[in-house]
Amino acid sequence: MSNHRKHLLASTVIAGLAASVMSPTIALAQAAAPLTTTDEKPPEATEVEALIVTGSRIKRSEFNSPDPIQVISAEQGKLKGISTAAGLLQTSTIASGSPQVTSAISSAFVTDGGPGAETVSLRGLGANRTLVLINGRRTGPAGVRGGVSAVDLNVIPVSAIERVDILKDGASSIYGSDAVAGVVNIITKRDTDGFEIDAFVSQPQDKGGEQSRGSISWGKTFDRGFLNVSYDYSKTAEQRVGDRSYTNCGRQYITDSSGKRKDTIDPRTGSAQCRDLLYDQIWLYDFNFSGLDGKLQYDYDGKLGGLIPRVPPGQAANYPGAPAGFYTVGYSDDPQAADNGVLDYNSPFNLDSSLVPRNERSTVYAQGAFDINDSVEVYGELLLNRRATKSNGYRQFWSYFYTGDIDPFSAGFTGDFILSPTPVTNRNRDGQRVDYQRYVGGLRGDFGKIDFLKGWDWDIFSQYSHSKGVYSRDVILKDAVDIGAFRSGSCVGQVTPISKKACVDVSWVTPDFLAGKYTAAEEGFLFDNEAGETIYKQLVIEGSTSGSLFKLPAGDVGAAFGFHYRKDSISDTPGAVTLAGNVWGSSTAGITKGDDLAREFFGELSIPLLKGLPFAENVALSLSGRHTKVNSYGEDDTYKIGLNWQIVPSLRVRATKGTSFRAPALFELYKNAETSFASQRTLDPCIRWATNLAQGNLPQYVANNCAAAGIPGTHSGAGSSATVTAGGGKGALEAETSKAVTYGVIWTPSFADLNVAVDYFEIEVNDEITQLGAARIVSGCYRSLSFPTDPLCKLFTRTPGSNLISKVTNNYLNIAEQANRGIDLTVRYGQDLPWDSKLTVDLQSTWQLEDTTALFAGTTIDENGFVENPDWTGQLNFRLTKGDWTGFWGIDMIGKASDAEDYADKNTAGTTFYKIHTEFTAYHSLSLQKKFDDWSILGGVANVFNEEPPAVSRAQGNYSTVGASVLASQYDYYGRRLFLNITARF
Repeated sequence: MSNHRKHLLASTVIAGLAASVMSPTIALAQAAAPLTTTDEKPPEATEVEALIVTGSRIKRSEFNSPDPIQVISAEQGKLKGISTAAGLLQTSTIASGSPQVTSAISSAFVTDGGPGAETVSLRGLGANRTLVLINGRRTGPAGVRGGVSAVDLNVIPVSAIERVDILKDGASSIYGSDAVAGVVNIITKRDTDGFEIDAFVSQPQDKGGEQSRGSISWGKTFDRGFLNVSYDYSKTAEQRVGDRSYTNCGRQYITDSSGKRKDTIDPRTGSAQCRDLLYDQIWLYDFNFSGLDGKLQYDYDGKLGGLIPRVPPGQAANYPGAPAGFYTVGYSDDPQAADNGVLDYNSPFNLDSSLVPRNERSTVYAQGAFDINDSVEVYGELLLNRRATKSNGYRQFWSYFYTGDIDPFSAGFTGDFILSPTPVTNRNRDGQRVDYQRYVGGLRGDFGKIDFLKGWDWDIFSQYSHSKGVYSRDVILKDAVDIGAFRSGSCVGQVTPISKKACVDVSWVTPDFLAGKYTAAEEGFLFDNEAGETIYKQLVIEGSTSGSLFKLPAGDVGAAFGFHYRKDSISDTPGAVTLAGNVWGSSTAGITKGDDLAREFFGELSIPLLKGLPFAENVALSLSGRHTKVNSYGEDDTYKIGLNWQIVPSLRVRATKGTSFRAPALFELYKNAETSFASQRTLDPCIRWATNLAQGNLPQYVANNCAAAGIPGTHSGAGSSATVTAGGGKGALEAETSKAVTYGVIWTPSFADLNVAVDYFEIEVNDEITQLGAARIVSGCYRSLSFPTDPLCKLFTRTPGSNLISKVTNNYLNIAEQANRGIDLTVRYGQDLPWDSKLTVDLQSTWQLEDTTALFAGTTIDENGFVENPDWTGQLNFRLTKGDWTGFWGIDMIGKASDAEDYADKNTAGTTFYKIHTEFTAYHSLSLQKKFDDWSILGGVANVFNEEPPAVSRAQGNYSTVGASVLASQYDYYGRRLFLNITARF
């Protein structure tokens, strides 16, 4: 019984291709080599027992699934120096051509799962539309804050992974909701006997980003079962923005018509100005709240004197008087003028902020099975994981005050003016601790001696996962900032209305305060720390049976039937300060709480149509269907049809067509209605658009749209914040539906050890659910080529006269559609060489032909080929083996990309040119491995040539930047690094 069950359990590992037939690193999308090239009977070894293939629940006696599947082994990741499950998956070409959520991305932006989370998104359709399984069974989400819905890959230790099967096709009819873009099936190790100790270390050439991992496992195979237990600990050290030359200085990266760089020069250094957030300035307004050109900045290093005048020549009457050491800066329209060159942009707090957060993970994983009798086996899995992530950040904040003629704490500042000091602070730390538990228990077997059910198997299991995340963060107290605004005297004796703190007279306009150096009293008054908690639970009960219905001339008709029950619940309680609506610059949020229940029934058929005929060696049809009922949405049916046609032994074609759907995630339904107050400065691209255009900080067409809207070029944005309303869409949201089509050709010639697979894919998602974000709504309106009729422009309003944005509506909504299509190419070639060695070459590449999003009908945007969405990515791996030695050379390639289709690459006058494209980039990895009887050692170099992320112009394309580099998940920010892996068994 145990050996019989081993065949069944090994099925998901094989994923349609025997490891002995295909490369151990990439199985060619199920392009099996011919079983025989003569008329002789196939060797006995090919008559294997029927196996379950990823993408189907029907056992098959040959590797003949119509679905395209990519198989990645953990060994490949080890040879490339990859130490995480996310790294293994996100570098696959089905993922690398679109933005992924890495720990750096999730720490820099607001993403689902919270800071430190790492997910996988296939085809660029989003992690919510990619189903992740462990050993063929659904895995519950993990993370913090209200947006938890995808599997956090941090919970899966790479040391436990044997390989990963990626089904590159929609599969809701097979696996249920969320399998829109495809399925990732993580197969764990189960063939260990005895103890195994594994240690890994990665040391970058430059400080920061060091990685280490250690694991110990024990396994035992019994006559009637097996048991494996492992413990894994891993740590990634913080990498700061200032740790790399390509991230520590955000240059404009602009040129003149001859290609010569013309970045603004900082006269204090004689070099190109480093840019990030402006800091330590005092913004200036008159009593009508009209903004003045220029800001006050303190001369901290004593270098401003002699470089610029204290006040613009001849305009002293138009500016406030200021204490010694303050200069007026940034008033000139000429970006090369010294008053612009001395603007303080790159705060030391920026250099100390986290690019890659500190991350620690501890995981216990166990799995086992035991034969109760010859027909029934009990099995189980246990996964316990703790992730602790810490990141350091910084931010601006500001308030408004009169000059010293009215405000006694603004002494030295004179005239009828309003001062808006804008200090920066490093009191912007985040921390998360996520405890994740997953339990699986089940029974499987056959029907014993019941003759009419001979050959049928059954499987029933339950999976329960529980994620508890505690998240803490520094906050600025809104009532502490507001109580001092427009003051005319001391606030001592007053108490803040929400935080109940005794008021402190904060020295907002002093040089120390502007630089983020506070007294203990000021720091205790203005700042606080809060902690929230997120709990996500998922219970799954599933049962299925599979076998042969009857026999046709071409073979057995296979069938599988089953049911699926799933209940999800979320409870997110933000910190006390957020609940009270007292976080400056952030939203008022309540408790997000809700649950949902899905009940499903599914069936699948595999029908052999022809066999052994000319040009029809084997022709089979696969059919699957699923009926789903979700409490929050209603009912839906999905289907899938597949055709697999073996024309001749060396040539096979396949095709699939199917539908999928995704019910709204819990946070999309139940996110508590919240109201936030976004500052005009962070929301409105039209603020001082004339000056920003002249200084190269704003594209020409955005300035044109601002002007067309009647907004003056000097619009200051001063005044009240915009009210942003947002919330879940229960009762208003529709489920997403999708259609997917694939066509494939597989060639396995007999004259060479060569396998080639080409697959065309096309996926269209309708009624996609998203929350655009207030800044994206406003910016998208003014960046739209259809301004002002773009529907985004209807989601916010401006107040006539003041031109201030008064309200933005940012609810979850169904947008029109998203579509993705392209071509996957997989090539594998093996060649025996002299001295008993063998060379294996693997190529995996994806051409993306279309990546469109229509936010509303008639507003389709094609982002294919844009920065962060290259239209081609590839992997080329060379592996040379001789006995116990393995040499490896891997190349990860990212194609060129450009935003020039939608964004101007030069100004209207043709005097300034912007780099809004990224060039072809390749990362090389070299390693050498030697295996001994009971241990092995592997050493190598990742990013051999120390390739830097591409540099781009700041604030010009639809991309983000860090330092001089584009910030996108495809690129390596660690730089060259050495890695070492040692494994011992005993």
